[in-house]
Amino acid sequence: MAKKTRRGQKQCPKCKAWIKGTRAKTCPKCDHAFVAAKSNGAAPTPVAPAVVEKPSKPGDTITLEQVKKVAHTIQTLGGYQRVTEVLEVIKELGGVKKFKELAEAMSVTDTDSIPY
Repeated sequence: MAKKTRRGQKQCPKCKAWIKGTRAKTCPKCDHAFVAAKSNGAAPTPVAPAVVEKPSKPGDTITLEQVKKVAHTIQTLGGYQRVTEVLEVIKELGGVKKFKELAEAMSVTDTDSIPY
């Protein structure tokens, strides 16, 4: 036997009353809560969070002088691979400040160990 349907309405399974509006969440007569229709079994697609672009500040722009300094540093250290290794060490140590402190401490101990 075919289920009787009415356009723009749904029937409460508890009290069998017809409710206007297909988006009703509960039955107004018996307070039965309608369950949302299930999908075909596929997992819902995750929604990526929206990326909000920060407004640029005067200090956020890259200058030609900065590009020249970075290029010179890459040449001095021996290439991009070595620069990447240095950056990984800085990250592992906990940041630039910690790296600088350790480098300064090492330079002090090197001059103290000279017996002259």
